[in-house]
Amino acid sequence: MNRPSNAKISPKPPSGFLFIKAGLPLVLFSIGASLVVKNAVEGQNREREASKGLVSKSERQARMEREHDDMVHKINKQIVPKEFDNTKRIERPEEILERRKHEREQRNKWYRRAWSMLTGQH
Repeated sequence: MNRPSNAKISPKPPSGFLFIKAGLPLVLFSIGASLVVKNAVEGQNREREASKGLVSKSERQARMEREHDDMVHKINKQIVPKEFDNTKRIERPEEILERRKHEREQRNKWYRRAWSMLTGQH
């Protein structure tokens, strides 16, 4: 097949230039995509194992012990040791009212004395 003499033949680009322009981005994209997919699958497997309870006993045991220690520390921090007498009788509401009335009278006794002395109503 003869080519016409007036057609221009474009020179072939060097093969190194073609690799940099087309091949290198393809290779980088392929490697990056494989890393992303690998990490995603590993994370999904870890989540599946955790939800099914297939996490190794040592990790789970260590986590449970840490949580237990934290809870015991919180509980012990809240408990204030005090003497509690369980043999005391519970006061009835009318006894409470009577006791409060008596306390009020004792507290106000000197007021009445002072008022009676000032007004001369003794």
